[in-house]
Amino acid sequence: MQKQLFIKNGAIMALSALLIRSMSMAFRVVLSEQLSAQGVGLYQLVLSVYLVFAAAASTGVSLCATRIFTEQTAAGSPAKARSSVEKCMIFSFVLGAALGGVMISLAHPISTIALRDNRAFLPLTALAPSLPFLAVSACVRGYFMARRKTLQTAGEQLLEQLIEMGSFLLMFRIFRPQSIEQACLLTVAGTTAAEVISFVYSLVCYRADISSAGIKSEPVGGLIRHMLPIFLPVTANACLRFGLSAAENALIPAGLQQSGLSSADALSQYGVICGMTMPVLMFPTVLVLPFASLIISEIADERVCCHVRSVRHITERMVSAALRYSVPVTFIFIFYGAPLCRILFKNDDAGRFLVMLAPVIPFMYLDSVVDSILKGLNEQTSYFIFNAIDSVIRVLLTVILLPFMGILGAAAVIIVSELLNTLMSLMRLLKITSFRLRFMRDILLPACFILFPCLLLSRLPSPDTPLALALSITLCVSVYILLLKLTNRPIKAAQSLRSRIRADTLSAPKDTHRGS
Repeated sequence: MQKQLFIKNGAIMALSALLIRSMSMAFRVVLSEQLSAQGVGLYQLVLSVYLVFAAAASTGVSLCATRIFTEQTAAGSPAKARSSVEKCMIFSFVLGAALGGVMISLAHPISTIALRDNRAFLPLTALAPSLPFLAVSACVRGYFMARRKTLQTAGEQLLEQLIEMGSFLLMFRIFRPQSIEQACLLTVAGTTAAEVISFVYSLVCYRADISSAGIKSEPVGGLIRHMLPIFLPVTANACLRFGLSAAENALIPAGLQQSGLSSADALSQYGVICGMTMPVLMFPTVLVLPFASLIISEIADERVCCHVRSVRHITERMVSAALRYSVPVTFIFIFYGAPLCRILFKNDDAGRFLVMLAPVIPFMYLDSVVDSILKGLNEQTSYFIFNAIDSVIRVLLTVILLPFMGILGAAAVIIVSELLNTLMSLMRLLKITSFRLRFMRDILLPACFILFPCLLLSRLPSPDTPLALALSITLCVSVYILLLKLTNRPIKAAQSLRSRIRADTLSAPKDTHRGS
């Protein structure tokens, strides 16, 4: 693996993702003010259905573009690699258009029967035309991942977020919606406009990169046969997972009503946990997901070359980094989740749910890394099976727990699901790579190092302003990093000494002298 290039590309993507996610979080705050908790709940329901079609249109083709271009380039056929990617683009546009037509035709029964809210019909219809453009953009992102070029991808995502936010603010100022349905419709119209413009930008970047690289096109046969083993399990997994997630999201308001809440209150509670708490919970992944997505092509390269030790080494480094990052995030949210959500959304329930879900963060973030490594190792089938089991269990638990536990049941479903899915994926990765999981170095020590400053600062009054909160979190993170660096040196020295002793032992000549 080209370490410097990998770190550079990961840093570019992480910084751009941080900017984009920060804008998205600001967008969520404005959205919660404009739509109210009930409006956020309706928007989340519509979004959960849209994500099923978006995943079907984009997930498989993106991975196909990355894997096929990487493998054919490694085999010394860049011209065939270019031809394959362009055929993937055509395939993705046709697939997206077909899925858009299906989404429009099903918008009415989905809104009335599945979501039980007629107000979702128009927003679903407005989102459908974005699917072919989203699919091609995903295919181009897969190409740039294979090329280890991240500026273009980062630019495309930043442009998309800017257009979505700008369209939202402009439309709300011009039309001034008078109902939750109108507000939701204007919000998703901005999403469609952003996907179209992002599509144009992606194609321009692709043509410019191909021309500058001087890669010619050469006819390639059997592409569909090559694509299907990659495309089908990944797409089926995405459809099943997002489909069951949409079913789960539709069942949550219904389950909350069975627990005794009114329809409006149930939708509001759903909007709080899915539209406020979960975005905050997932925000720190901006520094994990970019490296996780980049690792797919790196692992695929090493697998094609049969570099077993390199695969194991990369796996250990990625798992270690994910744990050392996610453990302190967990404690930060446990100690500061409540004031954070109070400042962002002026909602105490969102903070309570955030503190409740914080312990599952290491599993949630680690799962993203493990899934990416499995994809690079051509383990799509295992990935599909694990996520299918997880999704089915989520739906069953939602039906069983919510009528009795209310919104606490929704939190319990998330915790059980993340634990189960991560453990299944991790066991599979351990089996095929035999990597070492260091509990003391990667879990216990980081937990102690972040707990120490958090406990000290907890004696002070709870921060109730953005500046006080930012200072408290910054101080905790700074102490954590300092303690981690101080212990890294003796650990590395001990490892180096152990390796040197082992090397000396192996290289020492055997004593064949025998005493009389």
